[in-house]
Amino acid sequence: MKRMDKLIQEYVHDPYFTKEKYHDPSVCERCGVVFHDGIFEWMKEVPQNAQKIICPACRRIEDNYEGGVVYLEGEFLQKHKDEILNLIKNVEEEEMAYRPLERIIDIKEENGKMVIRTTYEHLARRVGEAVHRAYKGDLKLNYPEGKKYVRVYWHRD
Repeated sequence: MKRMDKLIQEYVHDPYFTKEKYHDPSVCERCGVVFHDGIFEWMKEVPQNAQKIICPACRRIEDNYEGGVVYLEGEFLQKHKDEILNLIKNVEEEEMAYRPLERIIDIKEENGKMVIRTTYEHLARRVGEAVHRAYKGDLKLNYPEGKKYVRVYWHRD
């Protein structure tokens, strides 16, 4: 007999996505990403009838509200900082080509650590995985239960 008393999974609330659809087409007045056919995409030519909006990524950046954070640390980081930064920028460019709302909010250095904050969790995970794949070390992903958020920890001495 099948159990019927399972908990219903609640919708993961993201205040930066509206329940109603954006006007089609719409263009972000900050970054130029276009909402068309139900998705955000980069277009060479913006349709003339596009409504102006502020996309969810630009709103997150303005509000300083990250969806993921990556912590990189260790002696290896200090010796190869420029290479690692180039790798991070390449991962961001590659991700943004397919998912325009995935962006780096900022990169800071604090007490020998590099802290990278991203608009959504996918880019944070991809950055951590790319650094781990390229330079080995220890990688830990922490998804707080019930949250659309990730903390990525990478360390190598």
